[in-house]
Amino acid sequence: MRSGVVIFGVLGICLQALFGAFLMNDWAVTAASELPLEETVAEMRRAEQNYSKNGGIVFASLGVVLAMGWGFLVSQRRFIAANWAALASWGAIIALGAPAYFFFSFANMNSVGDTFYDWNSDAAFALEEPLYVTSGIAALIAVIGLVEVLRRPSSN
Repeated sequence: MRSGVVIFGVLGICLQALFGAFLMNDWAVTAASELPLEETVAEMRRAEQNYSKNGGIVFASLGVVLAMGWGFLVSQRRFIAANWAALASWGAIIALGAPAYFFFSFANMNSVGDTFYDWNSDAAFALEEPLYVTSGIAALIAVIGLVEVLRRPSSN
């Protein structure tokens, strides 16, 4: 059962990382500009605004590295922390996805807003909302896991 939980946890982190990367590099940009990506980028360049896929690439890469590290750590037989600690650390990684997403996507979304005076920020947020909600729920899971770890007596 532990391996199934680890696989699910790793996949969850990787999915959030990839979802965020596609959001910040394409989906939210096109939703906000209401134009295809190629046209949006061309308009942004004409307005001397930057567009870069680097934020999404870094976000996805960090997410995959964190997922693999977490998966490796909690699947080790010598991992002495309780299951609650594994859950709390997983929740913390997912919870930190929202502020990381905001940070890495800020440049592209700021450029959209500076290029298109009538940009549709609500459309972009509607696409981003699942990432923010998931991170909020994961933060609660992390806190509950941490409280459970601290409540249980040490076996030492």
